[in-house]
Amino acid sequence: MIKARTLVLIAVLVLILPIIGACGDDVSEPKMEQGTYEEGPSFDPDEKIDTKTFASVEEYNTFIKQYQGNGNYYYGARGANVMWAETMAVDEDFAMEGPVAVPMPAPAEAGGSSQSKLDYSETNVQVQGVDEADILKSDGNYIYTVTENVLYIVRAYPGEEAEVVATIDFEDNWPTSLFINGDSMAVFGNYYDDTLFEKIDFRPAQGMTFFNIYDISDRSNPVLAKEYKFEGNYTNARMVNEWVYFVVGNWPVFRADYPTPVIFEGSEIRAMPVTDIFYFDIPYRSPHLVTVHAINMVSPSEAVESKSVAVEGGQNLYMSQNNIFITYTEYINEDEFRNEILRDILNPKLTAADKELIEKIKATDDDVLSQYEKENKIMQVYWSYLDYIPYDEQELIWDQVDEQLQQKLKEFEYFEFTIINRIRVSGSDINVQANGKVPGHIINQFSLDEDVQNGVLRIATTVSSRWSRFGERNWESINNVYTLDANLNVIGELEGLAETEQIYSTRFMGDKLYMVTFRQVDPFFVIDLSDPTNIRELGELKIPGFSRYLHPYDENTIIGIGQDATETGRTTGLKISLFDVSDFTNPKEIAKYVSDDRYTDSSAMYEHKAFLFSKEKELMVIPIYSYGWEDERGRSRDDYNGALVFKITKDEIELRDLINHAEGWLGGKGYGPQVERSLYIEDLLYTKSPYLLKINELDDLSLVKDVELWVD
Repeated sequence: MIKARTLVLIAVLVLILPIIGACGDDVSEPKMEQGTYEEGPSFDPDEKIDTKTFASVEEYNTFIKQYQGNGNYYYGARGANVMWAETMAVDEDFAMEGPVAVPMPAPAEAGGSSQSKLDYSETNVQVQGVDEADILKSDGNYIYTVTENVLYIVRAYPGEEAEVVATIDFEDNWPTSLFINGDSMAVFGNYYDDTLFEKIDFRPAQGMTFFNIYDISDRSNPVLAKEYKFEGNYTNARMVNEWVYFVVGNWPVFRADYPTPVIFEGSEIRAMPVTDIFYFDIPYRSPHLVTVHAINMVSPSEAVESKSVAVEGGQNLYMSQNNIFITYTEYINEDEFRNEILRDILNPKLTAADKELIEKIKATDDDVLSQYEKENKIMQVYWSYLDYIPYDEQELIWDQVDEQLQQKLKEFEYFEFTIINRIRVSGSDINVQANGKVPGHIINQFSLDEDVQNGVLRIATTVSSRWSRFGERNWESINNVYTLDANLNVIGELEGLAETEQIYSTRFMGDKLYMVTFRQVDPFFVIDLSDPTNIRELGELKIPGFSRYLHPYDENTIIGIGQDATETGRTTGLKISLFDVSDFTNPKEIAKYVSDDRYTDSSAMYEHKAFLFSKEKELMVIPIYSYGWEDERGRSRDDYNGALVFKITKDEIELRDLINHAEGWLGGKGYGPQVERSLYIEDLLYTKSPYLLKINELDDLSLVKDVELWVD
């Protein structure tokens, strides 16, 4: 259990208490307050903290200037004296090519097409009905993919007639992902063209992203229908029906002309209203703005809605049908305690001149010194005082500091926490609603899952091992599972699993969690979440190796992709396992495949969108690569790049063959021949490496055609 005293002390530092919010439709919206921003040094653990927005630009500037120099970058005012809230027209010559508005087709099913329907695979996503942005999409007739700065539209079926029918060259800009929705295509990525910014004398604080919507009713002639540019770096994107939730992040900086993140819509620029930026009265270390833009792909006349929330860096994103959850990790910092204790001890001893200097530093305008810089300068005063007192007196002071620090640290059960922000989305509506925390860190988006029907978030974390400087207490790594209500209050916990190990993969399926931890052997856990207030471990299986990615075969069988290992934990090669969980108390490994080469690797372990599976077709495809080597005895192995094709049933994994992309590789470009994605259309298998789309028959894997993805 999380102790109340732990919560109090953590709040003193930087962590955020849960706020009023709800995710069910029958729960009232959280209370929203405006200004005035005051850093909250501590809170009552039972106090609920309202989500707040800034009351004015001045208040927002006061907020961000406190943290200038904490890792972000400072940009002064530039350009003409333009009111931040105004919309300023930009010369049409400097807008991206193409019309601003083109009538779009009627909404289609996400991932669908106005073309004839075929049996084809879609992007492997975490949540059914929530599409994830990717570098390759298909509608069953065409394949859409990006390599470097070029988008390719390929007529894909029939395979013998496959060819590139259109390309879009983004020149200096770099597309990273796309969505297809009927006869609409969205392409987005990083924007590097400074021509526009030079024209209006504007410089983005931390980069720009572009989001272009195309009418592709004629696949051979995509027409730009709508273009956006958003300030910030691309983070992630999801699509539900026709709505795309496009997420970017940036460090807030002081800027007189456009103080808040800007949005270009066609030839117009505007800054986000400060009332659309949310924060909490907590002592941030280095606040980071995460902005969610709701964009309608098939009706470009719909206005883009945007909301930002102040978080910290290094986020993960998980989205259910109703909510976006943005998480990051905060750590308890012993040095902060140490400095605080030292100041308390030295304050009565400082000279009048030292105290006066400290007050001057505190009173310095935030435009001159950030709070971070002030803190450093104030500590220099204390260090200087210590340097000029006798050595034996210094030793006594440090003894006091260590004694008090040792007592302080004993009060803490955990020293790292995952902070969770919940943002409810529905169509164009975006509402920042709740915030909470649990001990430990997560590995990726699969660490979270929402039971939407009951409004319960489930999360699995690892608490890292830690050693005390005093040598009295060491913490081994442990793994925990928590459930949280709509307000992100913890309502259930299962703590202390697999001590000394860490989580390598998780998969939530219904009211069960399947979890793999590893240090030397692979404990495969089955955890019951049917009662969120009473989480229970049902069963456990220990075998050598580990699984990095878990995927359901059916409700009673799980596929695991990872590495085989010896009993001492030394990895020996790629491993694919089938786990039978029909008896939750006694999970079994019923089949496995292990590669011959210990250096074989697959991106499917880390990128779930690279994993292709069809139960009906008894098909599983994963990228594979291994680099050539020669040992001291002259034994060697050639490198290879391609895709492994397996026949997979409920109790069997059989390797069929390798689809090799290294043979005849088009060298001389910036990428190798690594397979990135695979898909099927009817009876054909398509595997894509950066410069090649290879088409093979599914029944015997014979080559049908190679389509080069190459622009001179």
